[in-house]
Parts: sequence; structure tokens; C-alpha cells
Amino acid sequence: MPPIAVLIVLVAVSLVFAYGIPAAKQRLEQRTQAVTLAQAAATADAITGEDHQAWQKLLDLPEPDAGVQASADERPGALRRSLELYATAPRAEVRVVNREGEVVAREGERLFSPPTEMLRKAASGERFFERREDLNVAVVPILYGGELAGGVVFATRQWEAVVYEPFLRSGLEAAVLASLIGGGLMFLLAAMLSRRVERLSSGARLMERGDLSHRIEPGFEDELGVLAKTLNSMAANLEESFGRLAEKDATLGAILDNLSEGVVATNTRGRVVFANPAGRSMLGMDEGDSELPSRWEDFDLREAVASSARKREGGEASVRGGKSFLRIKLEYVPNLGDGGKEGVLIVAQDLSEGRRLEEAQQRFLANAAHQLRTPLSAITFAAELLVTKGDDPVARRRFLEHILTGAERMRWLSDSLLRLARVGWDRREPELEPVELSDVAHAAAEVAKPLAEGSGVGVSVEGPSVRVLADPALLEEALLIPITNAIQHSDPHRMVRVRISGASVTIEDRAGGIPEEDLPHLFERFYSGRGSSGGFGLGLPICKDLVERMGGEVSVRSEKGVGTAVRIGLPEAEPDA
Repeated sequence: MPPIAVLIVLVAVSLVFAYGIPAAKQRLEQRTQAVTLAQAAATADAITGEDHQAWQKLLDLPEPDAGVQASADERPGALRRSLELYATAPRAEVRVVNREGEVVAREGERLFSPPTEMLRKAASGERFFERREDLNVAVVPILYGGELAGGVVFATRQWEAVVYEPFLRSGLEAAVLASLIGGGLMFLLAAMLSRRVERLSSGARLMERGDLSHRIEPGFEDELGVLAKTLNSMAANLEESFGRLAEKDATLGAILDNLSEGVVATNTRGRVVFANPAGRSMLGMDEGDSELPSRWEDFDLREAVASSARKREGGEASVRGGKSFLRIKLEYVPNLGDGGKEGVLIVAQDLSEGRRLEEAQQRFLANAAHQLRTPLSAITFAAELLVTKGDDPVARRRFLEHILTGAERMRWLSDSLLRLARVGWDRREPELEPVELSDVAHAAAEVAKPLAEGSGVGVSVEGPSVRVLADPALLEEALLIPITNAIQHSDPHRMVRVRISGASVTIEDRAGGIPEEDLPHLFERFYSGRGSSGGFGLGLPICKDLVERMGGEVSVRSEKGVGTAVRIGLPEAEPDA
């Protein structure tokens, strides 16, 4: 910008010299011409204004008095003085020409010898101006009584050059001085403006690249200062808006990433533009995949998306594949994302867990009905026999034992249902306190002792005692579940071992283990595996819930044909607790 300012000053000065000086010179020349012609005309007027009439003879005019004669040397003094006055004042030369083109009088310096053609034109009454070498020459007619009496040739030096040269020299000096001062001032002003404009431009570029925290120094309170303040205000507003958008985007991203439903957005050609982790998992897509999968025999997802985009409407389908069961909903979106292009939104919901839970509930109802029907049938049958054959003491005792066994079986079933109900709605906070793990383990083994003796199975508690942080009642109930499971599945004369190691206790049996396909579902409610012996599938889920409420964890290790080990880990109590 500063070089441009200096160039503007130089162009302005050049224009002055290109047009101003020549125009001034032209006007000076016109003035010179007018002055020279005026001086020549004044000389002619002076000649015709003389009272003495000798000039009439001088110009060969008819004399009023024929007896009067005059020669060039006998010119009246007034006429001579007039000619000398006009000739000497501007350092000029005056020639008087008669009607024959002869010079009859001359005064002043000898500046030039007029050519015959100029004298002839002067005698013929022409009026003109011309420049000859360094002279200005004016020719005017002499009129007397309205008739041509001759002419005057007035020559003077070109005095305008004397004026023009100092003027030109002064103009050059003024131009140089104006160029230096004006150029310097313009350079200084342009440099200041250039720095401010560069500061504005640099700040705007930083804001364009995303650095909205940058602020521009306004400087003076002028237009550029107002522009800088406007840019700063705009950047502050954009920074605040982008911050809110980033928060909303982060919130939306966190919500979508943690949704249990799968959300997938595609364009009208079926290209994936967004997919949350649940959506990629349900549809079997890898992280970099941009194509929709086609993994179901009875449902083509790509064709469904294309049809939804073509018809501009949504749709819904239920899809089953292996052990998974999905409900897929399609929704046409006219403005998808920032580009404003149309697309299709896919929302997938995994109903597999619900279906498994529903199937497990159905199995539970059937199993519960069967389990309740068996002891009821036994009680009813024994009661009928007791009524008909109650006289026989041995038979009566046997029938009463059947009734007692059936009643115990029903009581056990009702206890299981009550424990399930407590897990569902009795969510009291555990009363955690330091307890001796060995004491609680021995108490649980003592409760299970009648069941163990009836099954011919032994129960032992091993390991040093450790103080853990737990609720004694809940911990005893949690230990009792895997102990009774191990007793029920063990053959007679087998041993169930309760081993204490650190802040954990492990219940081991040699009952043949759990099938591998059942291991992932052990903690699912109502799940009864292939190796089930008629239970409801509620024990381990209840045990897991109780332990986790106390801050512990439960894990199962089993080997088919060998046995099973259930480990319960608890937080260790502080030494000074």
C-alpha cells in the first residue's frame, strides 16, 4: 500500500507537468500575442493621432496644404517621441510602412529585417501575429478617415520565455518539494493504514481458520476501528455459538453412543453417513464400513432403504437371524445433516433379550406348574390312601412321610419365589459392617447341613478367617445358594468344599460340571440349562444380585465331567474397623 500511495503522488505531479505547465505556457503565449498586437495597435493609433500633418507626407497621403513638405528626418517631435516610447519600453523595434510597402520610419533596436512579403502584407492592411526565432512580431494597419494609410510592424523579444523559464524552474522545485513532502506524508499515512489493514486481515484469517479467541486491536476510533470492533464482536458471538453447538454435539454424541438402540443414517443411495456403536454391532458392521449389510435371508436392508428413499416414507420390519431378533424401523429424512440432503434414518432395536426372557418366563411358568403339581399330587394321593388305609400304622406313617416331603418341597418352591420377589422389589440398602467371613461361611454350611445329610453329601469349610465388609444376613443367603446347588447336584458320598482365600470364598463340587453352552446364561433369570435338575433358574441370579449390592462380584468356573467352582469376592474391611 505505501508504494501505491507514493505512486499516486508521482502521478499527480506528472499530470501537473503534463497538462498544467503546457496549459500555462499556452495561456502565456496567448497573452504575449494579445499584448504585442495591442502595442502595435497603440503605435498605429499614436501615429494617426498626431496633430502635425507631416506624417501625411511621410505616408504619401494627400496633404491638406500642398505647400507643406516633410521628410523622414523632419518628422514632428511628438511623432518621434511616440515611436521611441513604444520602441524602447518593451525593448522593441517599430517600423512604419506606407501603402507601397516601403519603410518610412523606424525606431528602437534593430532586431530583424522584415521580409518583403511581411512589408507587403503590412501595406495591404493585414493584421496578424507571428513568431520569428526569438521575436514576437505583430502587424497592424494604419487607418485614417476610414481608409488604409499603411501599416505598422512591431517586433519585440519573446519576454514570455524570460517569465516561463523561472516559472518552470519554480514549478519543478515546487513539484519536487511537493513530491517529497506529499509522498512522505502519503507514505506515512499509507504505512499506518497498511499496518492496520494487515492487522485486520491477519485477524480475519485467524478467525476463518477457527481461532475465534483472537481479538483485533481497534486502534483509533475511525472506520477501521469500528470494523475491528465489529469483527471482535462477531468472533465472540461465533465462539459462544460454536461452544453451545459443541456442547450440544457432545451431548448428542454421548446419548447416541450410549443408546441401547442402534441408530444408522444413510443417504438415498444407501451409503452410511453415521452409525452409533450399538447400530454397528446389531447390523454386523465394522468401524470403517460404509455399506449396509445384507445378512438376513428374509429381509434385504439395502432394498428397504432404497424403497423408503424412493417412496419418501418410512417402514418397519422384524428380522430374525440366528439367536438375535431385531426390530428395524426406517424413517425418510428430507434434510439429513449439514448438507441439507435427503436420506434415511434406521433405528434398530434388539429384542433378543426380551424374547429370551419371555421364553424363560414361559419355561418358568411351565416348570413352576409342574414342580407344584408333583408335590400336590403326592400329597393328594397320600391323603387319599391315608383315608382308606389309615388303620395300618406302618402305611399311615409312610403316607404321612410322603405328605411331609411334598409339603417341604412346596415350602422350598415358595421360598424361591419369595426370594425372587425380594430381589425385584425389596431394594433395601445393605447394612455393611466388618464381619468374619469364616463365621458366615460356617453358619451357611450349618443351615444346609440337613439337606446335605439327606443327600449323603458332606460339607466342609476351609481356610483362615478374614474380615470383610458385608451385610451378614445377605451374605449368608448369598453363600447358601451355591452351597445348596452343589449339594443337590452332587452324588452321595461326595464332598462340597467351601474354601476361604483372602476376601473371597469359593464353593467347589465334583458333580460333573456345567455344559459349555449353558455357561454364558447362568446369571439369567429363569434360565434352565440342559443339566438342570428341575430348578427354576433363580439361584445364581439372586446370589449375583445380593453380592453386587454389597460391592462384591460373583464368577463361575466349570469343567464338563469334573465339577464347578463358584467364587464370591467381597471388599476387605479396614484393619482398624
